[in-house]
Amino acid sequence: MAALPVVLNVSHFYGEVLKLSLSVMGTLFIIARVVDAIQDPVIGLISDRFTRYGRRGRLAFVGLMTPFLAGGFYMLFDPPDAWFGNQTLMAAWLMAALLLVHLGYSGVSISYHAHGAELTDDYNERTRVTVGREVFGLLGMTIAVVLPTVLTAKLGESVGYMTLGLIFLPIIIVFSTPTMLWAGPSVHPPVIHTERNPFITFFAPLKNRLFRRLLLVFVVNGAALGVAVTVMLFYVEHVLKGGKLQAGIILLTYFIAGAASVPLWLLLSKRLGKAGAWFIGMVLTSVAMSLALFIGPGDFAWFVAISIVTGMGIGADYGLPPSILADIINAPEGGDTQGKTGTYFGLWALSTKLATALGAAGSLPVAAILGFNPSKGEYGTTALVVVYIVLPVAIKIVAGLLIWYIRIEAQRGSLQDQFFKK
Repeated sequence: MAALPVVLNVSHFYGEVLKLSLSVMGTLFIIARVVDAIQDPVIGLISDRFTRYGRRGRLAFVGLMTPFLAGGFYMLFDPPDAWFGNQTLMAAWLMAALLLVHLGYSGVSISYHAHGAELTDDYNERTRVTVGREVFGLLGMTIAVVLPTVLTAKLGESVGYMTLGLIFLPIIIVFSTPTMLWAGPSVHPPVIHTERNPFITFFAPLKNRLFRRLLLVFVVNGAALGVAVTVMLFYVEHVLKGGKLQAGIILLTYFIAGAASVPLWLLLSKRLGKAGAWFIGMVLTSVAMSLALFIGPGDFAWFVAISIVTGMGIGADYGLPPSILADIINAPEGGDTQGKTGTYFGLWALSTKLATALGAAGSLPVAAILGFNPSKGEYGTTALVVVYIVLPVAIKIVAGLLIWYIRIEAQRGSLQDQFFKK
């Protein structure tokens, strides 16, 4: 729930409502993202250190970082009224809030995911843990789509966004408390880092060839989503001729379908393996998105149907790769990095942001080259079709080919080998 408003709503709140300079905001977002990327491996290492405090040490670190997440989110949407209109003070407030919310979010998510990977060593049970966790993650995203829209519609944009920041505080307390108190303990012993050079420690997991291969597939596949998300609202407005309501319905459909698809991917992963089920998800998404080439203005119902199928695909993208990662961390290929879960998930978080950044960085320039550039009064819908449909599908195909030909699972060969053996 915290991640989506930071991506979708902060720029609108500060740009449209608080009238902060877009160029200033762009600079602040870049600085915050760079700091965020650098801190991920460090946070992963710190999470490993906390395993010395017992089987629930990582959860203790989650508890320490939760106030930073809550405080940063509150700051983002509740700046001091007296500072409205002052570009310097608002820019300073936004910078501080972004750094705080990114620190809190990374600290919570990296250690939380690492603890989840250590709840069991069973191949199928790990998938149950990861896909079950992502159900709640997708439900959180659903709330993050609905809540800002409802609040700003009823209370106005300024008060609505401020209310969002305030409501988040009791929500995070209510939903984090059961995890802190009753989540199961890690089944792994404390992590010991013998290497004193932190730079070497940060990137030691890259020695694991399976991890390198998984990261390659994950980053390529994730770039497709980064491309599509960046131009999604433009596509709905200019190609489908819809508005914010239609965009909200599409996003809701997408996330709900992703959460509802979890039993399917759990079943398929037991029959085909995790990489096999993930491959099916990629194929499903590619086929469904390709069908969008045949729809146009007013075909909203057809696009919702497509969103159901692509939403199912996102269920596979969110639930299966972390389960594969949990297997890889404890595989013999890891060598002396075996079991250093926090360090792995620190690099994993970094690669997640890299994938999204690559997609976002490439989508708008490509759209501008092809004829969609609102600043110049160019609104070519063909450019949006290419960037929102053709480019992500092409990237998905590349990811599918990679997962077909290379081995990424610790206990299985490549998909090609598995299918031919059968």
